[in-house]
Amino acid sequence: MSRNGSGGEFRVSVDRGEDVGGLGSGGQSWNPDNDPDHQKALMHELMSDDDSIFFDPTKMDAALTRTTYSLQDPCAGEDGGAFDDCRQEQECTVDGGGEGVNMDVVVGQAGENGRASRGTQMCVANTAAAEADDEGVIPLPVFTLQDFQRLNVAPALSTVEPAPDTLKNMNTNVFAAADAQVFQTELGGFPVAVRAYPTQYSWNYGDGATLGPTPLTGAPLSEGDWDIPTDTSHVYAETGDYSVTLTTYFYGEYNVAGTGWQPVAGFNEVASAPVPISVWKATVRNVADDCNENPRSFGCPGTN
Repeated sequence: MSRNGSGGEFRVSVDRGEDVGGLGSGGQSWNPDNDPDHQKALMHELMSDDDSIFFDPTKMDAALTRTTYSLQDPCAGEDGGAFDDCRQEQECTVDGGGEGVNMDVVVGQAGENGRASRGTQMCVANTAAAEADDEGVIPLPVFTLQDFQRLNVAPALSTVEPAPDTLKNMNTNVFAAADAQVFQTELGGFPVAVRAYPTQYSWNYGDGATLGPTPLTGAPLSEGDWDIPTDTSHVYAETGDYSVTLTTYFYGEYNVAGTGWQPVAGFNEVASAPVPISVWKATVRNVADDCNENPRSFGCPGTN
């Protein structure tokens, strides 16, 4: 090959946080040389967290129906002096200063089954507590998919090998490396913790062929290997310049004011930087000349 292509590299540095569903500083880290089954290890870590509802559409739908958090005034239903005495017992100071009242964190919806207390309370400013309904309930805000998509979720690192040049009718390997991430934000005046987990990957090889969504991350080839078929590799049938694009699907969970983890209704699709690739055709010829005797013969260094 005589033409030089231009390759692209995209590096990601992610703050994993101190507690990401069991993935703190002592959790699983992606080392493709030693652990090509990273996705399996990541899934094991996430599913070991009893407070986490890992990527499972059935569980997610059930959780969205079952896990509805609200705040309820423990003094609701009291009258007169009893109400005043109860409110005095529940007095508190909100974060940042200001008078407030402790309210019970409850799970469930109004109706036949009612709401159940989680056994925890949250200090709510008196102005916010005054917005409670007739049952003394303040619904907590729902962190939507649109809220999730507004977060700066770091994309996966997308790698193509060999790059920036590869060969027609040969296996070109691709793989992804993505981290779980944690965010702190605010919604409706309440603090919200968010966890984002990479769960699925889709590749567009640029020539019309695609792969995914799939939980497979792929893995790098061993040193010196090439033209090795892998779960995520692709064979280009035509020469030319292409762009390999990767989309990672992140599953999200959110926790409003420490009340409990709930799943985000939907997946955040995050695109990685495209990786340009040039596909070449290799020509094989038999030669009889010795480059030491005839340095200008075909295939010798410095010749085309």
